[in-house]
Amino acid sequence: MASARDRAEIVKVARMYYEQEMSQDQIARALLTSRSNISRILTVAKKKGIVEIRVAEAAKRDTELEEMLVARFGLRAAAVASVPEGTGDVGLIGELAATHFLTHLKPRAKVAISWGRSMEAMVAAVERHQRPDVTFIPLMGGMTGAPNSLNGETLIRSLAEKLSADFQVLHAPTIVQSPEVKTALIQEPSISRVIEAAKSADVAFVGVGSKESSSANYVLEAAGMTQLHHRDFWSKFEGDLGGRFFDTNGRAIDSQLDERTIGIDLEDLRKIRNVVGVAHGADKAPGVLAALRGQLITELVTSQDCAKRILGIEAH
Repeated sequence: MASARDRAEIVKVARMYYEQEMSQDQIARALLTSRSNISRILTVAKKKGIVEIRVAEAAKRDTELEEMLVARFGLRAAAVASVPEGTGDVGLIGELAATHFLTHLKPRAKVAISWGRSMEAMVAAVERHQRPDVTFIPLMGGMTGAPNSLNGETLIRSLAEKLSADFQVLHAPTIVQSPEVKTALIQEPSISRVIEAAKSADVAFVGVGSKESSSANYVLEAAGMTQLHHRDFWSKFEGDLGGRFFDTNGRAIDSQLDERTIGIDLEDLRKIRNVVGVAHGADKAPGVLAALRGQLITELVTSQDCAKRILGIEAH
């Protein structure tokens, strides 16, 4: 494609990718060229200003609540969407989280991702653009029983496709039947490499689970942690991050469950420089508050009702 870099050809490729939502492989086949050439053309489109990437922040923000959260919990940043109470509009949280997400995509960034509805909304709101230098890494294994659209692997693949980025896959379930099975699995180089990569991520984006929300139940059902047979666990359980469960102060509550869980643990998560919690709805407040108390997250994207309840619980 000798003329691939003239303006008409660049515009054609950009329209195919951004407007027609064709993948780079599909465009390459249609134009009888290589995927790498299409990637270069799209990069040129951005440099020449033919394509401009921006996230329209539709969600109004409550800056007063943001300032209160930062001051009370020592967060690096907080973003609170003014979502009318009772609307359940997770889409607005997704748009706000997508804006926050793009600010963390530094050159050659390694970004760890968990799972959940708020994370799904964030991924859906991220616009297509070229970031082949970025790598996405799962924080945990696959979610047995959870809707596929919420699964971390699905979210990572979607992000990588949208951004033409690299990604890794953790070929193991989050919860296994015994510590012996976990030990055997994490000795596999293909699994241990991904876990070590997650530990060294530059930033992690995590959905925050809570005892009052349904998301944590997917993990607990897979683990066989019923309220009838594990009353001590349920009496302490307040929230979870990446399949790791903690009490009201953000401390791990069941070492036996942790010994069956594949992915990074809470101490590993705490060592990541930037951990952005994403949560929507007042029912998530107890779990988010516990994560804040345990210094498990450094930044927070949430809804107005969740933020108000967090501050209300903490005040009492």
